[in-house]
Amino acid sequence: MSAQLAAQWVTAIGSAGSLLGFASYVWIMLLNRRDEAEVRQEQAAQSVAAWMDKGEYYDHDGWLVLCVYNGGAAPVFNAHLRFSLRNSEDDHETTLAIVPPGRTAPKDLPFRQDQVDEQELYSAPAVPELRFTDSLGTDWKRDKGGQVERVGGAKLRRRPRLRK
Repeated sequence: MSAQLAAQWVTAIGSAGSLLGFASYVWIMLLNRRDEAEVRQEQAAQSVAAWMDKGEYYDHDGWLVLCVYNGGAAPVFNAHLRFSLRNSEDDHETTLAIVPPGRTAPKDLPFRQDQVDEQELYSAPAVPELRFTDSLGTDWKRDKGGQVERVGGAKLRRRPRLRK
């Protein structure tokens, strides 16, 4: 009788262990699925950038334009640009309502263009700070240094670096 009882205990413990293992597997799969969606969203945000450039490159009448590029698969909304010039302490701002996916949207500068010389075109102060909303309603910011972060939310995940 005691051998039969021991066998029942071993079977019960094995069944409980299997159930715990399966529950852990399902939990990990659900976490990974959520992480994959966040990573895709962050990658799409990383593909949105802004810069100042010559209007002729974009079939635009103005000598200089602000450009917003959306390399993602969905539109971005309310692309708000803020920048200054090397010879001025004034901040300039402008907004694009929508930037379609895979497109560069040029926008006229919000001031007289004779205030800007060609050497200043790619200078650090002329790099715009960009804020935008992705198609899922998440707000993002790309600073003048090119770093992207979620506004009012968690920091972006960084890929682990492989040691050489």
